[in-house]
Amino acid sequence: MEQEFDIILVGAGPSAAGLLYGILHRIILDRGSSDDDDGNKSSSSNLSHVRIAVLERGDSVDLTTDNNACRGGGVADDEEISFEHCHPSTYHLQNWFQAAHYIPSSSHCGASQHPTILHTTIPQSHLCNRIIDVPTGTGWGGGTNINAGLIEQPNTEHDFENWPGRWKSSGWKGGGLIHNAMDEILVHMMNNEGLTSSDVDVDARSNIFGIEERYLDGSSDENCSNFLQPSLSSNTNNRRVNYFTSLIAPLLKRHPELYSNVIFLSGVKVERILMRYSCSAAGDEDDVTKDPCKPQAWAVECDYGDYRGIIRSKRDIVLCCGAIATPSLLLASGIGTEDDLRTAGIAPWYEHIKCDIHNDDHAHIKHVHRNLPVGHNLCDHIVLPRVFLTPRPRNAGVESHNSIIGWWLTRVPTSSSIDAKMQLQLADGIQMDYMIPHFAAGALRRRWVLPFAVHLPLAWIQSIFVGVRAVLRLFFCIPVLSKWVKLHFASLNLCLMNPKSVGRVTVRSSKGLQSCTRLSDCKVIIDPNYLSDSCDVESLWRGWSFSSRMKQRLFKRGIEILPGYACSAGFAACSLISSTLHWMKVLLGGKLHDDHNESQFGGNVPPWFRKYAAEFSNPYYHWCGTCAMGEEEEDSTSATTRNGESVVDEHLCVHGLSNLRICDASVFPDSISAPPALTCAALGYAASSFIIE
Repeated sequence: MEQEFDIILVGAGPSAAGLLYGILHRIILDRGSSDDDDGNKSSSSNLSHVRIAVLERGDSVDLTTDNNACRGGGVADDEEISFEHCHPSTYHLQNWFQAAHYIPSSSHCGASQHPTILHTTIPQSHLCNRIIDVPTGTGWGGGTNINAGLIEQPNTEHDFENWPGRWKSSGWKGGGLIHNAMDEILVHMMNNEGLTSSDVDVDARSNIFGIEERYLDGSSDENCSNFLQPSLSSNTNNRRVNYFTSLIAPLLKRHPELYSNVIFLSGVKVERILMRYSCSAAGDEDDVTKDPCKPQAWAVECDYGDYRGIIRSKRDIVLCCGAIATPSLLLASGIGTEDDLRTAGIAPWYEHIKCDIHNDDHAHIKHVHRNLPVGHNLCDHIVLPRVFLTPRPRNAGVESHNSIIGWWLTRVPTSSSIDAKMQLQLADGIQMDYMIPHFAAGALRRRWVLPFAVHLPLAWIQSIFVGVRAVLRLFFCIPVLSKWVKLHFASLNLCLMNPKSVGRVTVRSSKGLQSCTRLSDCKVIIDPNYLSDSCDVESLWRGWSFSSRMKQRLFKRGIEILPGYACSAGFAACSLISSTLHWMKVLLGGKLHDDHNESQFGGNVPPWFRKYAAEFSNPYYHWCGTCAMGEEEEDSTSATTRNGESVVDEHLCVHGLSNLRICDASVFPDSISAPPALTCAALGYAASSFIIE
């Protein structure tokens, strides 16, 4: 099976929704401007014949037609397409934690009714060797099917300082492009009933927590914002509305003629990107004339479940798979640094492609691709919780949409030149009946070393974790206990929004070094490297002082159970015993271990807090940066010409490759100070202006 389209979008997350919305909107404008005086279409229209294919690995869409694998051609005026996920856990925002962690897909193949493909990290050495979940969403809407639905604009004044060219806040239009795109997206979502304000009754919630309302205003603290309540991607009935449902479905309903321009293919897993040189492409004389030998992406190989096929692209292949799947696909396709590919057991793509050019030019092309740091610079926000038991009035109810009431934003000075951006998040207990079993069992999911240096296999560790979690979950199936936990528990979550620790996403081929490796032949290896930079521990400690002040204001009638005095004393005792045993070993001739060199964490960070941060820090599930955007200098043959670790330029084109772009959170050079879904959609909407040119 072989098909051909002008543009191929791989992935259906928020960035793909924003990009597709922008392209279709420009097609509508182009058709309107091409009408002559009699209302007939002019032959000079450039966009009306553009054909787009959107490929999604999840088989989750419930279409109104008989064929739910693809949708193309005409559609009746009264016919409507639905991009809502089929799985019940995705219907309401209150179930986001359940959808992300409890209902993983049993395989990484595309045809799955599950909303999540659940990866895990390697043991995190700075988190006491714990193994962390990495959930990625599937189906139309991608991660917006399983996230908490938070919609918040980042700080455009500071968050985009390291973005190159037209995206840089100190450069072109002062960062206005991305900000204006966000405004457009929000207007369309609001008009399509896909956006609601977080209308939690703060007064009633304050009574439950024992909070005085005036303490919700953090303006009395220097550099602290007022209490912010984010908008939510849901309708007035608290039903989740993913970005395809709020942006694409209403547009297609209003303009059914757009079905001639776009086709939706679900249950299709892209296995690899097919590369070639333009001089080797038969019938592409125009390309050869313009660029004698330009490396280009020309098709994708897809797995339809029962068979494989190729989908060709005339113009662009745009990867919108997210910060985990996008670098995985690129590496499986032989695109990345040569050292990374060799380590993964994958041959670089250019080693098995014929090129009819001089050897010197061929060496230049190889050198460019040896310098693409695909999968590097993995970033995520870090969350450190403080959990409380609160009094419950007899008439209290549980009203929050997704457990998150709101937050304060503050900047905390650190010993480095850059202040720490902190989000202090106030949450109720609506998700605690799922969170407590998950994180309690997660304490066992770490790398264990048995006597005689025997390592417990990770597969066994995962099985133990799943079994213990299932047993603990049975207790919370008791209605009385479940309701009690939801009403009595609350938390202050300290979130570090600009951590310095960075990790990496890579893959490992199961078939050894071969010229044609597919993604299904590879194991995805994720190492976020949380808290590897000691500055992050210091930043959390300085933010802890701010959270302590807010704790005194908010939970006067509550009891802190995590960490609490007992937990702090336990950590201090364990640290004392560990230090004593270690120094006894040193006195007997052993080596001083770096972990006991407190200067690396700063002298102001107490040992109990370092231990607490290592045991209880968790991800915010906002991964980005693995195909970072940066500027490419004129002398692209030098490995030192690129600005930092960049994979794409300001037009989202992969350095040195034509017809291949990336449009998702993986291109973020740094973490932003807000949940990234809205920014991803705005990125796609803004990028549509030059992708469709």
